[in-house]
Amino acid sequence: MDSNTSTSWKSRIPILLVAFSVFSILILGEFPIAKSITHNQGKVFVMYAGSLVKIFEDVIGPAFQNETGYTFVGEGKGSVQVANMIKDGFRNPDVFVSAGANPILKLMDNKPSLAEWLLEFGSAEIVISYSTNSPYYDYFEKSRKGELHWYEVLSKQGLKFGRTDPELDPKGYYAIMTANLANFYYNDSSIKERILGEDRNPKQIFPEEILKTILESGQLDAVVAYKHESVSRGLPYITLPKEINLGDPSFSAFYKNANYTSESGQNTIYGEPIYLSITIPKTAKNIDQAISFVKFILSENGSQILENQGIRSIDLMSDGNMEKMPMPIRKVISH
Repeated sequence: MDSNTSTSWKSRIPILLVAFSVFSILILGEFPIAKSITHNQGKVFVMYAGSLVKIFEDVIGPAFQNETGYTFVGEGKGSVQVANMIKDGFRNPDVFVSAGANPILKLMDNKPSLAEWLLEFGSAEIVISYSTNSPYYDYFEKSRKGELHWYEVLSKQGLKFGRTDPELDPKGYYAIMTANLANFYYNDSSIKERILGEDRNPKQIFPEEILKTILESGQLDAVVAYKHESVSRGLPYITLPKEINLGDPSFSAFYKNANYTSESGQNTIYGEPIYLSITIPKTAKNIDQAISFVKFILSENGSQILENQGIRSIDLMSDGNMEKMPMPIRKVISH
């Protein structure tokens, strides 16, 4: 290479470096995800109640990723099933969000314990969600408007009604409790039998994670649902009296009139207000990311998202050994 050529390349080097720098800035500015990855790396694996699939996958997960830079990986199943999978070593989530406290309490009571604390952060209520394609749609609409009792519609011959397995999902035993409470509230001991049949009626039991999909496809006329999942999926629903929908703490004493005993007979669960609960299991592998996710759920932004999806905010309540709760979370709830 002659001296003129060498000088020419040397003179181009600063220009090439500047051009490369500008190109890099443009690329990073064009893709926000690239910027967030430089801020935080890693993922958080969250297992949650199946009723939260739409909310967590479409709203909470993306909002969390956008705010923190961590990658959200979620899986929804019946909360009792999740607890069993953790106990049996089939799953090791970083965070567990449960419908009701009992599934997490099972982990806390396990020998050895698999969770040490929980926080109840939102309330849910039972509703009857129905299909717009159902041949009974007009009856459901009358019931929604208060012109016809909801249990009279569900008692109609040929109507296809769905719910979840009470052995695997809290909503399954909440459905039984709601029907039991209806017997008391309406002073009619036949209501539960008419709308549900036996507790684990095989014609009505479907997996939690696909129940709403089956409803939307028109294979079922109505299902037992939480208000928040009906809102998040845009499904019409019938609101039940506060005395039986398990959503109003002022009726806690009345709710205790209903209960469900597991098939083994070893566990009896009594009616109580439905609260969403959250914990970081002891088997969690990504602690920093787990703490970040819990803080997001408890934050003003997280609470507002949940409110918009039909989950009512409550004053935080705790159970277990609070000294084992990570300090960053304790600081949040102490304010």
